[in-house]
Amino acid sequence: MTSWYYKLGKKPVGPVSSEELVELAKTGAVKPDTRLWHPGISDWKKAVDIGDFNIQFAEARANTAVEFSDPTLARPWARFWARLIDVYVVTLALGYAIGLLSSLYMPSLYLRIIALPNVVFGMILLPLAGVVLAIMMSLSGTTIGKAIVGIKVQNISGFNRFLFHFTRELKVWIFGLCLGVPVASFISMIVQHRRLSLSGSASYDKDFATVGGRSSMRRGAIGIAVAMCVLSFNGYLSFMDRMAASDVFLTQDWTNPATGMTTRLAKTWAFEELEAETGNVYYFFSEKLLAEMVFGYEPMEEENVDPVAYGEALQEAISDEVTVNSEWTPITVNGFNAARATAVHKTAADTHVEITVAIAGGSAWRTLVFVRGRALSGFPGREELAASAFSTARDINVPTNMPCEEESCLSFLYVGKSRTAF
Repeated sequence: MTSWYYKLGKKPVGPVSSEELVELAKTGAVKPDTRLWHPGISDWKKAVDIGDFNIQFAEARANTAVEFSDPTLARPWARFWARLIDVYVVTLALGYAIGLLSSLYMPSLYLRIIALPNVVFGMILLPLAGVVLAIMMSLSGTTIGKAIVGIKVQNISGFNRFLFHFTRELKVWIFGLCLGVPVASFISMIVQHRRLSLSGSASYDKDFATVGGRSSMRRGAIGIAVAMCVLSFNGYLSFMDRMAASDVFLTQDWTNPATGMTTRLAKTWAFEELEAETGNVYYFFSEKLLAEMVFGYEPMEEENVDPVAYGEALQEAISDEVTVNSEWTPITVNGFNAARATAVHKTAADTHVEITVAIAGGSAWRTLVFVRGRALSGFPGREELAASAFSTARDINVPTNMPCEEESCLSFLYVGKSRTAF
């Protein structure tokens, strides 16, 4: 049986049998001027000049579409599932990597990223995914999706493989996915599907590349299953992201273990108790906000210590970790005499700190609010957060059942009050 090869652009395609070649001619895939060759002849010949058997070429019909059925080329849906798997797997991996690295090393960039709508962030990731896919194709000749479905891209452009794959991914991004713009991207995919069905080539592949391989039923089923899993996982991550965003506005009750008093904090704040030599220390952190707070107290031998003096003493005690860069300013927080200063973290230059100390009788309460990636003014909820924490403070040295007359004890002023911190 003769094995035939034919040229699409500059790239030879095949082998196909004589019967397949006849069918290709009937559908218009092989035209009279298409060059053919088989082992045994010295050079490529036009199909119309081949006399080995009678080829009936398809007649040109002006207004009738003839579906293309080249048995060597991948079908539109196989290409769709392969592309879908590639795009979603790579963009998910890129999004996770960018989020993780930026939160660790460039928190200001991370905060800008999480403020972006998902659609906009996806449009930014799409060309980056194209670069990654081009590198994968250049180095291995395939991608995850193409390997699963069983299709291969052949270079008929004459470019070297690196330039070819980068150029093709650029063309796919522009003409196949329409830059990822919603609605426009969907329309462009429909148009390309139609072109593939009629001619066997997308507009971005014409005379540039051929995509070969017919998926078996098994490969096709596996490809669809993997694509559905990827889509489901992406939907789950989107849902979790929306839930995390809503946690900034939803609230939760928090009860101060030392006083038994309750306040309300944003749901985004997680909490744990730390060990302390004296008193109690509580640690709050929000991965979403890139912020932390240390809240606690220590008993004092004297009552009603000057909060500025206490703040200066605390400044000396924590000097190994933070550097106070402002004067201590006397303030009032929830009725307590207090003082406040700002500082910067010694090992994390992008972390700013606001320190507030308040004196409740013989107990000294303090908050240290750590804000990463932006100035303290860029975290507008810090004062509400500190006020909410201080609403649970009282003089620990005063018995909880002591009757209060006028303002002889501080605790009665704050029982039942609640603030919301963001």
